[in-house]
Amino acid sequence: MTDDIPHADDVNVYDSLDERCACEHFLGKSLEEAEALFHAGFEYYQEDLMWMGPRAFCYYVPAAISYIHSDASVADSDALNYLAGVLEWWLDRPTEIAAIASQLAAASEYVATNYAKFGVDESLYGNLRQRYESLQWAFEKIARTP
Repeated sequence: MTDDIPHADDVNVYDSLDERCACEHFLGKSLEEAEALFHAGFEYYQEDLMWMGPRAFCYYVPAAISYIHSDASVADSDALNYLAGVLEWWLDRPTEIAAIASQLAAASEYVATNYAKFGVDESLYGNLRQRYESLQWAFEKIARTP
């Protein structure tokens, strides 16, 4: 393990069942290994991003974003919906995500700009583009806050 990869106490802060599960999936994984998890089953691993500690989230969310940027996410509106929920959850912790807020804003902008790529059925998910535009604005605001 390198110093950059989160340690157990970065993933499992409060020793909850959800955090222990996130540890089982992500502990010791590089970004490349984490991205491979998202390629294998985004819907299975995405919830771990909500429950891991903030340092681990800031480290591993770029792996989920890389998946969203990849060709594997074409027509994967499920992943888009799940990721929106994860990002919205972290908005309530602005100081914990401030260091990566610009990156989260850019990812949200990417989704809104490339919305057609994901083949979103709005009768299932509503207007995900609008959610990502709101996320972009919120993350930009966090990034600008001193």
